[in-house]
Amino acid sequence: MLDRDNLQSFKAALSAALRTTNQADDALSDRFVELRPGTVATLESAVNHLVTGRRGVGKSTTLAVLQRRAEERGARVIFVDVETHKSRSYPDVLIEIIIDILQEIEPQGWKKPQRQLRRKVKELLTVLDALRRAGAEVTQSIESDEARTSDIKVSLRGGVAKQYAKLSASVAGSRSRRTKTSETSTRTRRKEDFLRDLAPAIAQVLEGAANLEGRKALLVVLDDFYFIAKEKQPLVLDHLHGITKRSNVWLKIGSVHSRTQSFADGDPPLGMQPPHDLQHLSLDVGLADFATAQTFLEEVTNGVLAPAGFKVKDVLTPTARERAVLIAGGAVARDYFDLLIAAADAGWESSQRGEGSNDPFAIGAENVQAAAGLRLQRKQTDLRNDAGRDAPTLESRFDDLVKFVRDRDTFFFLVRREHMDTGWGREIVELEDLRFVHRIMTTRPNTATWRGVETVVFMVDFAALVQRRMRKAPVEFWKVGKSDELRRAEWVYEPNWTESSAKGKKGNGGGEVSEEVELPFE
Repeated sequence: MLDRDNLQSFKAALSAALRTTNQADDALSDRFVELRPGTVATLESAVNHLVTGRRGVGKSTTLAVLQRRAEERGARVIFVDVETHKSRSYPDVLIEIIIDILQEIEPQGWKKPQRQLRRKVKELLTVLDALRRAGAEVTQSIESDEARTSDIKVSLRGGVAKQYAKLSASVAGSRSRRTKTSETSTRTRRKEDFLRDLAPAIAQVLEGAANLEGRKALLVVLDDFYFIAKEKQPLVLDHLHGITKRSNVWLKIGSVHSRTQSFADGDPPLGMQPPHDLQHLSLDVGLADFATAQTFLEEVTNGVLAPAGFKVKDVLTPTARERAVLIAGGAVARDYFDLLIAAADAGWESSQRGEGSNDPFAIGAENVQAAAGLRLQRKQTDLRNDAGRDAPTLESRFDDLVKFVRDRDTFFFLVRREHMDTGWGREIVELEDLRFVHRIMTTRPNTATWRGVETVVFMVDFAALVQRRMRKAPVEFWKVGKSDELRRAEWVYEPNWTESSAKGKKGNGGGEVSEEVELPFE
């Protein structure tokens, strides 16, 4: 139970867990709970990995624990936060990532291997820093983004040019037989050309760092990779794969699945193609696996609260425990912690309105629901930060979904499976990754006209619906026999649904919205 004396320690423990992403944090590693057994051991293996999951599921935490455990077993781990480079265009973002990696592997010792490696790293950093800061000379104006990128030209001169020529000796030497300008490396060229020439030297340095002092491997972690423009991601990965393959250097990439493109087919193909070049590992457990999500969230939370002397079952009612998982959208620990903090405040305020205001209290379902509405603004901010130029389109799609479920007086909507690959279907998948809608199950509507038609059932995020009291509680689909209640043909969503509504809908839940409704993005 919670009371005036221990409420502060309850909230403080959860708040600290929200901010604990430091890779060196002992407590983080000690209380870490794997969503699926063997996840970290799999990531330690000598394979490139793409780790995906919705925002807040624990990608960064998992990668942080990987770093600690892999280093304990003799590997070297480089951790790059890609979000710090999100405002950079290609190829500058690639140059900055390589600089981050080289700065981390630069050794400090004075033995011969360390001195030799440090010298090579410093030489590369000098050239790459100059390349990053080099001004762009646009020689031709072309509409295409790809063409415009290929027309950006730069030149290196003076000492930097000599350093570059030394590092790319084989390339410069081969060109010196064809043209005099290549001997001085002052020819105007693309930044990508310089990077390609430097690739063998960078690869050699990375291999040296992987084997230095008897290490077993070098793991390069690229966290929040989705902050790189999606269409440029294959270009970045293509280069990183080129400088790490055929060595004991492995990439571990954390990203959001719908905002990630690891491979682009073409002539030549670009990027890293699953499963040949990298293995995909998903950390998502949504509401479709309700029991698994609840067990995971409560186990993680009990670990966080143990030092303060709490357990979830002692501070939340049984109904509140279920409702908290529902509102968190599955095994999203960050949202769950945030929700419990706000629910504890709601419970405290509620307890103060009755007699015996100093008596202990438990967090009830009504407190959890009251707290849900406070989370919407933070999610909106996350969407605008993560989705970039796609944010207005996704906001508009979500507004339409909210209008649709309110029109049907439900929390749920269905999408025909064949429509999931349409443009608007992919928008719904992106909203799923951003935790605005939650996938429940695949089913067939229970009317004769829909016989044999596969649909995917989603729930609109609770936070968007608590602004208006719904006439019905959400279907408790996680309980035996309840999921059949989601097989409602009138809940099937299509973008032109308002036209159908104007003609009049048949079945339960039909009818026009009878009052003005404040929508989350309006």
